[in-house]
Amino acid sequence: MQPTPKMPITLTIDTEKRIVYSALHGVISEAEFLVQPERIRSHSAFEPTFSEIIDLRGITDVQVSPEAIRNLATTESIFSRESKHVVISPSGLIYDFARMFQANAEHTRPNVVIVKTPEEAYDYLREPS
Repeated sequence: MQPTPKMPITLTIDTEKRIVYSALHGVISEAEFLVQPERIRSHSAFEPTFSEIIDLRGITDVQVSPEAIRNLATTESIFSRESKHVVISPSGLIYDFARMFQANAEHTRPNVVIVKTPEEAYDYLREPS
């Protein structure tokens, strides 16, 4: 389980737990946001049946348009329909962006939840489907 080099978005894939973990740091640009699914898909350890945690707690600024969020949310997921997606988000604007993604992803990612802590994220992933 090796994280990628320091970037605004780090990626770790835990094959034993079957979890893709992305942590976003600092200022997130639209280009970085939109390329993340391809970074995950091209990782040698990725399997579409894994679950996903997206940790937004390290973001200081979001430079992603609402349109880009909607477009990514409505695009077919690289994960299977049964995969669980957990977003760890602080309150405020970042939570609003996470909620916008969740609302627009109802048909492409039916198992998206937003939580406040890593503990809540792992608790959700342990729940039976």
